[in-house]
Amino acid sequence: MKWSCLKEPYFLASVLVTMLVLFPDGKLQPEEEVKYHSLPTVGDLAPDFTLEDFQGDTFAFSQLRNQKATLLWFTNLCAGCEMKLPKMETFHNLFQEKGVEVVAVSQLGKDRKTVEDAIRRNKLSFRFLYDPEGVATEYFSGKYVPGTCPLQNIYIIQKDGKIAYASHYPGAEESEIMAQLTKTIGEK
Repeated sequence: MKWSCLKEPYFLASVLVTMLVLFPDGKLQPEEEVKYHSLPTVGDLAPDFTLEDFQGDTFAFSQLRNQKATLLWFTNLCAGCEMKLPKMETFHNLFQEKGVEVVAVSQLGKDRKTVEDAIRRNKLSFRFLYDPEGVATEYFSGKYVPGTCPLQNIYIIQKDGKIAYASHYPGAEESEIMAQLTKTIGEK
């Protein structure tokens, strides 16, 4: 197939005029639609966010600064993640008195039932947050794609709000997470 229309001056002129009408400033997308931010890494200040937990209480991450270290886990409750819920409960039980808040964030959008069922079934007492629009998830792990796990979904955050550890869970060994928690709170 020949693209002889590309050689026609009227065709090229009409394409240029159309582009100028649709994009008068020469940009292909309006600036307000393009929102890029870099994902936080170890040493960065953790992004602040406010969400409700599954009991309806408001959780503002900034309220923990200078009070507690945080183990923050973004989960889609796939089979691998659900299998790790009892271990997260263990982390909560071992470290809550040592100044660590264990917080899970649901990546299931507006699906409350799956999370509520998992909380009941596993008798979880750590805080589980509802992120229906994926705001906190996007700050830490990028845009969530249903059915996938982000490459980094577990963070240990120091009292000063800086990220001390970032990895993927399940994937990271529990002994590594325990060692990082212990190091973050200053125990030997």
